Formats: sequence, C-alpha cells, structure tokens
Amino acid sequence: MDRYRPRYHFTSYRNWINDPNGPFVWNGEYHLFYQHNPSGKEWGDIHWGHAKSGDLVNWSRLPVALAPSRELGELHCYSGCAVPSDGEITLFYTSVGEGERNASTGAQQWIASSRDGTVWRKPSANPLLTEEIHGELRITEWRDPYVWKEPGGNEWHMLLGGTLEGRGCALIYHSADLGHWRFGGIYHRSEAALCECPHLFRFGDRALLLYSPNGPVQYVSGLWDAGGLTEELARGTVDYGGWEGFYASTGFVDEGGRRILLGWMPEGRGDGFPVPLEWTGALALPRLVDLKADGTLSVVPIPEIETLRGERASFANVRVGSAPFDAGVRSSSFECALEIERPAVGGELAVSVLASPCGRERTEVRLDFTAGTIAIDRSHSSLFPGVHKTSVIGKLPEGEAGAVLKLRVFVDQSVIECFADDAAILTARVYPSLDDSLGIRLQAGGEARIASLDIWEMRAAEIQ
Repeated sequence: MDRYRPRYHFTSYRNWINDPNGPFVWNGEYHLFYQHNPSGKEWGDIHWGHAKSGDLVNWSRLPVALAPSRELGELHCYSGCAVPSDGEITLFYTSVGEGERNASTGAQQWIASSRDGTVWRKPSANPLLTEEIHGELRITEWRDPYVWKEPGGNEWHMLLGGTLEGRGCALIYHSADLGHWRFGGIYHRSEAALCECPHLFRFGDRALLLYSPNGPVQYVSGLWDAGGLTEELARGTVDYGGWEGFYASTGFVDEGGRRILLGWMPEGRGDGFPVPLEWTGALALPRLVDLKADGTLSVVPIPEIETLRGERASFANVRVGSAPFDAGVRSSSFECALEIERPAVGGELAVSVLASPCGRERTEVRLDFTAGTIAIDRSHSSLFPGVHKTSVIGKLPEGEAGAVLKLRVFVDQSVIECFADDAAILTARVYPSLDDSLGIRLQAGGEARIASLDIWEMRAAEIQ
C-alpha cells in the first residue's frame, strides 16, 4: 500500500500532474482537465489529462485530451480553460515551443474543440492569439487563458496573465464569437513579478479576481467593469500554502450557481526521498467561494465531501492545558472539526496530527491567539531529512473573547488542509516516516476550552 497517496484527493494513476484546467459541467457531469506529464514523474512534456465526476468527489480518469503538436512546433500545452457553447466544447490554452516560441517571450494562445468530450481537434486557424495583439506593449510570461460570458451578455471575455515592466498583470480581451478577439487593456497590476492563472467570479455587480503570483494565491475584489475592477473592496490571500500546498487555482460556476475553486497541491518530498512512488502531485479539495458584505473572501470545502465520513468520535467541553489531550483516534485519513472558545488573554493551542506515540513525529496546527496567527508547523512532521519542513503561516481571523472559532482540518495521508472560520485557509504536504505516526492530540499554552471536537474517519473516494 502507498501510504503517501491521498485517498480522497484526486491524483493521476501515475506520473506528474500540476495545475487544474478547464473545469465545467457537461450533460450533468463535472469535467476536469489538468497539466500532466504522461511519460515521467517530473515536470515536462506537458499534456492535458482529463477526468469526469458526478459529484466532485469520485472521479473517472479519461484518455488524455491534449497532446503537444510537435509537427507544429509545440512542446507543451500549458494551462487554460474550457468553454461549452452551442453543443461544442472549446479548450483555450497556452501553446509553448522552443526558440522563438519559448514560454517567456514567445507563447501563443491556441484552441481545440470537441463535440463529444473525447476526440479533440486543433483547427488550422491556430494560433488564436499572438503577442502582436498588444501593439507596442511588451508583455512577457503571457499565459493561462480564462474565458467567460456575462449572464445575458453578448460578448465573451478572456483574462490572461503576463508581466509588464517587471510587474505581473492580468490582461483582458473581448470577442463576439470566440474566434476574433480584441485587446481590452490591463485589467489588474500586481506588485509581484508574475500573475499566473488569473480567473474571475461574478457576484452581481461585484467581481472577485484570483491569481497566482509565484507564491500564495491572492485575490482582489471590487465592482465589475469590463476595463478593470473599480472601487476596490478588499484584497488578501486565498490559501497561505503557495508552493508548499496550494497553487495555480482555477474556478467555474456549476449548474446550481455555485462558484467552485480548484487548486494544485505541489509535492514537498525534496531530494532523495527514500520511498519509491509512481505519481507526483495532487489536487486540493474543491471549495465553495463567496464574497462577504465587506468584499473579503469566504471559502469552505464542498459539502459533497461529507459523504465520505465514516466512524465518528465526539467530545464536548474539553479543557486543554499543558498536558496533552489524546483523542484516542489513530488515523492518516480523517476530518477533524473543532469549535474553540477564543481566550480573553491570548494563549496558544496546538492540534497535533499524524503524531507518533514516541513524540518524535507530529504535524501541528498551531493557533496563536496572542500573535494572531495560524500555522501548519511541519518542523517535526518527518524524520526523513530531505522533505520540506518549513511552516505554512497565515493570519488568524479576528474575533471577540469568548466567541467561537470554527476550525476544520482535513488530513489525507500526505495532505493537510485547514479552514479557520472559512476565512484563513492553509494547505501543506507532509511525509511521516514512522508507521505509527497516526495520533491526534491537543495541547495548550495556558488553558483552552474546546466546545466541541468531532473526528470522522474518511473513506476513500472512488478514483479510477
């Protein structure tokens, strides 16, 4: 048995995956594409893998959708999106080659289409867009198209990420027919050097832009305008994991109007990982996205994941101090939900998971009410010397003393995802070395009151 392969997160059967691409609904089924190297466990030879699902939890892997057209100078099919329209599905993606077609200065935007979701055809009209569309502007690192149409609107819109004068930016384009596009200008400027995988959700007259800046995924919200967000409302971090846990997000709206977010969980095995594995990379749990009244982000796991809940252990009114509280549960694949009373004078609570009885291995979800931080502390997560052990740290949502903070922690073999008050999200990868690193313990600096603690063993999703 592969102790590190997640049981209820999507992975490829073998070899490399990274960014999720082009999720959409077709004939009542969810479809998902993803960056995939079918011939190796490392990045390279990038194709588009394909899978479908009835519930976003259980998945059927399908044949590869896109492969590089080497006879046309393609080496990789980079990220993009899928647009179902008029009985046809069109994939928009970034085509990369070598020499003048390199990713930094020579990327092109291509399309492929299908009427059955199985056989994909690249039209002779490719490339759909080249850098010439920008006129005098010198855009580099130009990639990751995201296409949508406003409800009731007549025009299609496309976002692409790029770099202009050393700063990342999201650029916007418009089309009446998906085939002929005009450049609409710079939609958003980032302080970072990159702006990868930009995508956008609408909430009435408000809009939420998300992008990956070579670090933790960021968002900015404001009033929608086709030329750029106006009256900015808020900005912040979508998930503090970044390259250690959550990157290259994308999203879509399902038939029920839910705004669903997907992301890639990079590995953190490091060099010289001693256990041979046939796969690399996984996708985070699908998440529901909403905007609060002040424009800040709310993120929760899809409720469908609860169908995998199995045996439950429950505790109420637990007082935790310096002596560890052992939940008596041994598992590497579970959900843990806590309602924590916020202390009046600060203090710290540590929820240890994947903990060994000897104490040498554990991963701690640490809530520091004095500093106002939440962290996935991986410093003791493994005895393997090469794995990543830096902490993933975020800002703890604010709240009054005595108020309840809700924390959900999902552990799945080598995955940890944390949701604090649906506002602070952290994801990380861990690789315990000891067979008995399965414990769940709580410990506090001072005293912490846990109003409720529920732990569910999680059944494996069907991923075939």
